[in-house]
Amino acid sequence: MLVIYAMINRYYILDLQPDRSVVKKYLESGIDVYMIDWGDPLPADKYESIGDLIRVVDEFVDVVRKRSGAEAINIQGYCMGGTFATIYAAQYPSKVNSLFIQAAPIDFATRDGILYVWAKDIDADKIVDTYGNVPSSFLNSSFLLVNPVRLMVDKYVKYQENLSDKDYVENFERMEKWIFDSPDLPGEVYRQFIKDLYQNNLLAKNQLTINGRSVDLKKITMPFLNLVGKDDNLVVPESSEPMNDLISSNDKELMIFPSGHIGLSVSGKAHRDLWPKVIDWILKNSEKSSKERKEQKKKL
Repeated sequence: MLVIYAMINRYYILDLQPDRSVVKKYLESGIDVYMIDWGDPLPADKYESIGDLIRVVDEFVDVVRKRSGAEAINIQGYCMGGTFATIYAAQYPSKVNSLFIQAAPIDFATRDGILYVWAKDIDADKIVDTYGNVPSSFLNSSFLLVNPVRLMVDKYVKYQENLSDKDYVENFERMEKWIFDSPDLPGEVYRQFIKDLYQNNLLAKNQLTINGRSVDLKKITMPFLNLVGKDDNLVVPESSEPMNDLISSNDKELMIFPSGHIGLSVSGKAHRDLWPKVIDWILKNSEKSSKERKEQKKKL
């Protein structure tokens, strides 16, 4: 499994602590895990585009294919990384055994989420021309303002009320460290994401072009799992759910879980009730796809 995470936070949310680690669950189930760490952009990286990222993903995929001896690998994309994973799978379908996206924005036409409404009127050119790489503080402020009372007042009141609970405090501080451990975002990636996706919805319209090649979602024919947080107010379900109707996969599943954007990865309920089902899906479709590929080879 190659995990493609968003560029606006760090990948270790999937391995935050031993009892709430998706990575640990994968490893215990016999799934080898590779994760892309996008690092911190340098000033010159303001010119880096989504196309450059897709080329990097392809290099990672080839490394994993070589190390594993597999012709095609399983890919998981989380949040913005799910958008990248979708683009990659549409352009390189022969290298993807199964595609699993989690809380991923795909259809940006919705106006159900505050971020989707705000983004329609953002002047991305002015922001990138002013900052170069878009500062993490600018992005974090936007996310906090989606629900300012809960995210900037209520949770700290609750923290004070639970200071005597060691486990609660440790969990809270791990989450706080992760939330504010955010890299800047390469300027051109931000510009493209706002203009091509949020404002013009080119991906869902099948009109997106990356590296001179069209991104045709109908070319996604491999087993597909779409994991959606029912209470996600950053990537609303209305943005993720349409993906199942846009692709050509015969084996596709939509899992909607009563959780928010991050709770999908770290809540105790998700680890108890959700992730065993996800892992069963991955193992089942890895085995099935491998058999199908072998049968196709024999026919050829």
